[in-house]
Amino acid sequence: MTSLDHPSTSSLSSPVSGPPGGGGSRSIAREALIAFAGHTPATQADVDHVMRALASHDGWYVPVLFADRAWGQTNFDQMLLFADVEPSPVLHVFTDHESAMRADGQAIGVYGGPVSGVKLLRALDKDLSAFIVNHASPREHQWYIASAGFDIAVDWATAIAVERALADRGGGPVPVADLRAHRYHLLLEKDSHTLAKIFLPDIDGAVAVCFTATDRAEEFIASLPLAARPLADLAPVDGPQLFDMMRGVGAAGLVVNAGSDDQTALTREDIAEIIGARPAQH
Repeated sequence: MTSLDHPSTSSLSSPVSGPPGGGGSRSIAREALIAFAGHTPATQADVDHVMRALASHDGWYVPVLFADRAWGQTNFDQMLLFADVEPSPVLHVFTDHESAMRADGQAIGVYGGPVSGVKLLRALDKDLSAFIVNHASPREHQWYIASAGFDIAVDWATAIAVERALADRGGGPVPVADLRAHRYHLLLEKDSHTLAKIFLPDIDGAVAVCFTATDRAEEFIASLPLAARPLADLAPVDGPQLFDMMRGVGAAGLVVNAGSDDQTALTREDIAEIIGARPAQH
């Protein structure tokens, strides 16, 4: 192999069976995998921690043949030349250069990187049967997603995309495309199955609450008084349906990831902008 510089939860698990330039340092994604391997038995929170790390990681190495098919890219800042390989529905990827080097001598084709986890996970589709991370590394550095878990992986990718877009927004326009493309967890009152609402000092009126991912939702519910926790419920809602609902109920706004460091409030005007935007025509 040659390295060249060049301009359902059950389906998400560790398998059953350093950055370019050296230094031996491990990527954050690989650190998360190692930490997961030390948790026995693993909880849903442990799985969520790994999936957030994988989706947030921006240093992936992926097969160039896959990247070409998925998003039309064949040139990368770093390219790793392994022996040629026959097409396969199993997607093998690496978290970092060091992990890729462990596959030296294997016939896995040409790899390129770095690739963002958002782009990678959003590209998982029906043409693939499995997604395997760091297959040549020790077991605790590996991860496996069967095709049945691809929808969950895509949700994590779009969650990170939303969080980053809102964090980078500043005083700019609403990141409509990212917000509409995600499936949220909407906070409800369990007994009445109606929208849970809260009040914020900067918004006149009650606002609804949603979360980008299960870990953000669990963080918020865990912060509630003990007696209030059983009263909270969550419902999955696609982006377009969520924002149409906000307009229908006359909510003054929508809080994304309430209680988290990245809590963001969308105003009634923001929601109107999201609803009014037309999806791009292809």
